[in-house]
Amino acid sequence: MIIASISIGRTKIPLKRPFITALRRADFVEDIVVQVKTVCGKTGYGSAAPTPAITGDTQDSIISAIKNYIFPRIKDKPIFEFENLLNIVQTSCINNTSAKACIDMALHDLIAQYCNIPLYQFLGGNQRFIDTVNTVSVKDPVDMAKDALVFIQEGFKILKIKVGLNPHDDIERLKAIREAVGYSIPVLTDANQGWTAKDALMVINAIETEKLNVALIEQPVKAWDLDSMKYIRENTNSFIMADESCFSPRDAFKIISEKIADGLNIKLMKCGGIYNAKSIYSMASTFNIPCMAGCMLESPIGLTAMASFVSGRSLIKYADLDPIYMIKENPIAGGARLKDARIELPEKPGLGIESLGNCIDFICES
Repeated sequence: MIIASISIGRTKIPLKRPFITALRRADFVEDIVVQVKTVCGKTGYGSAAPTPAITGDTQDSIISAIKNYIFPRIKDKPIFEFENLLNIVQTSCINNTSAKACIDMALHDLIAQYCNIPLYQFLGGNQRFIDTVNTVSVKDPVDMAKDALVFIQEGFKILKIKVGLNPHDDIERLKAIREAVGYSIPVLTDANQGWTAKDALMVINAIETEKLNVALIEQPVKAWDLDSMKYIRENTNSFIMADESCFSPRDAFKIISEKIADGLNIKLMKCGGIYNAKSIYSMASTFNIPCMAGCMLESPIGLTAMASFVSGRSLIKYADLDPIYMIKENPIAGGARLKDARIELPEKPGLGIESLGNCIDFICES
């Protein structure tokens, strides 16, 4: 299996309802999608989510990095030089983690096809069904409570509540949701860097005083403000999860060694793909640090890759892969599916992608 060519395209998949956080609003999944093709006719699929507010990556920057810096360095090489290929991807350019994740995904798809097993089995997993968190977007408290109740009625067992726009309103949001769904449903909350340290302490104190039973607080302050995150962790009883503060294995080492947060949210778009995600997880596992497996607003291709990574990894306490629920219709044939509020992984080799349907506008091939 010699790598021969690549096709790069754009996709635009409508959402059921707007996705709103403290950082942005989105109405579509707008990923870059690639097909990496081999001489023998195999195709590896990958996707990248442009999220300028978090990774700094745009559609154009992802396309440029893949076309001009990453793919030329792996072209004409055999897929069984797998470790070398993954290293080439990571060293091809600085940053551009979403573009790297896209090609990393496609290479993992190809190597698992080469081995004739599903990707989740190639990665050591044994679970085909993954429970996913469902996210309640930031709105007024009444509307958020209604959304939360709908998600529970549809079978989701864990909710993530987006907050971070206004600390006083955030408390009311959490109260309203608890009144709607009760206190037995696990609830996580994510500020997406929206609070100051003072705001965070006020909200967390209210959560603890009101006994709102919030399982974790994700990224309460700016990604760069590690001192404040550590201070919050040391001065509350709540579990603090690092998300935007943790991109690379180096970030993970700093957070773990300096006890800045209690857990890590691993995302392929942040770390550059499965290769680095495995390193972060191994480091967390060494120190018994719980993890979340997250995603950006991604296509079913990227979600299949991340769900395959999750399978069988016991320290991943939560999988936050709900864009597969958020899209109006899944245009991808094959790959992961949503079944009874759970993600079902394919049994076919690799990512199990059969075709991309008509959702891709291919813009170049090389």
